[in-house]
Amino acid sequence: MADALHKSFTWRVFISFGLFIAFLMILVSGVILYIGPSSRAPAAAAWRMIGLTKGEWQNQHIIFGFAFSLLSLFHLLVINWKAFFSYVKSKAVAGIKSPGELVFILALSLFFGIGTYYKIEPFSAILEFGKTIAKSWEGKPVNKPQSNQGSAGEMNNRSKPAE
Repeated sequence: MADALHKSFTWRVFISFGLFIAFLMILVSGVILYIGPSSRAPAAAAWRMIGLTKGEWQNQHIIFGFAFSLLSLFHLLVINWKAFFSYVKSKAVAGIKSPGELVFILALSLFFGIGTYYKIEPFSAILEFGKTIAKSWEGKPVNKPQSNQGSAGEMNNRSKPAE
């Protein structure tokens, strides 16, 4: 155990753990945002999941997405740049001879993008399912914090003697 604490800092391990943690946070925050209420719903202002509001979950999602992107670029272009460029170079030559995988993933990505934009099945069902869950929060009563002080009108009514 003592040797592990004295081992020098390893960027490869740091980046790997960082990517894993960022991925988990993107996954968790994405699921929570998917099932959370719409920002337009009155319940959204007071809605919390695991202690965070919808806006706070959005912030987590954005920041960890940004961290994941930076760590991924660092992982590919700094730590593994020799292996990455060697792989790209060898596959570029092989890909020209058999571009099936490249064409397939490009077509699949295009299908996902167009299907989502035009709300084609199964994408529309996934989007509607998320909206259904989000709308289920709208009927929930919102607990507003109780205040010891009333409004100015209430204060005036309390100080007036009953007639």
